[in-house]
Parts: sequence; C-alpha cells; structure tokens
Amino acid sequence: MAAIGELIIYFIYFILGLSFVTFLILSLTSKKTKKPFMIISIFFGLLMIIFKSCQYKGYINDQKEQVGIYYLTKYPNCNSCYIELKEDMTYVIEKSGGIIKKGTWHHESGGDYWITYLDGENYQLGSGDFSYTDYKLKY
Repeated sequence: MAAIGELIIYFIYFILGLSFVTFLILSLTSKKTKKPFMIISIFFGLLMIIFKSCQYKGYINDQKEQVGIYYLTKYPNCNSCYIELKEDMTYVIEKSGGIIKKGTWHHESGGDYWITYLDGENYQLGSGDFSYTDYKLKY
C-alpha cells in the first residue's frame, strides 16, 4: 500500500512538471499569444515548488517527532545508558551524566515502515546494541 502512495507523489510531480514544460514551450513557440501560456507555465512552476515545500515540511515534522530520550537495554557494558536524539540531528549516548558516544541520526518513513538510522545507515535505533524498552519524546 505504501508503494501506491509513493507512486501518487511521483505522478503529481510528473503532471506538474509536464504541464510546466508544455506551457513554457507553448509560450516560447507561440507567435501571437505568449502571455497566457507564460502565466499558466509560471502557475504550474509555483505549484510544483509549493508541493515540494509542503513535502519537506512533513519530512522535518517526522524528524522532530523522534526527538527525545530512549533508555537502552542492550548497549555493551552499560545497564543504565540512554540515547538522546537532539533536534540538530545529532545524538549522544550517556551514562550517569557522562557522554559515551556522539553521532548523527536521521529518520526515514514510508506507509508501512519507519526507521531511525544512527551514524549514517550503520545502526538502527531499536535493534541490536540500540534496543530500548522505554522512551520520552520531546514533542
């Protein structure tokens, strides 16, 4: 089902881009009425920019929903460690106030999955050493 959602987004980009290019070509090749085609072309270009902007805001909001503290259960040599995901896309692993490890994180999601990657795509929050049972989200 998530693939259909992705295809719909690509289809919207395709239609907006095709409309933009078509009306731009018509405005450049038309001998008599260039102005209406140029206005329509600019309209579709703005729609494409607005659509991309809305998608980016959704992506940023998805990222912010992950910000918080996660209490790790399987981190090596540490029974009371926790990982704090920060808003600047960095994380720290702490044990009793001391920082053990720092790094970067990002979040990916689709219709049927969501993954928080640590250190590029080397680790995933919630699996292996980064398993957790409890968490406190900031937002």
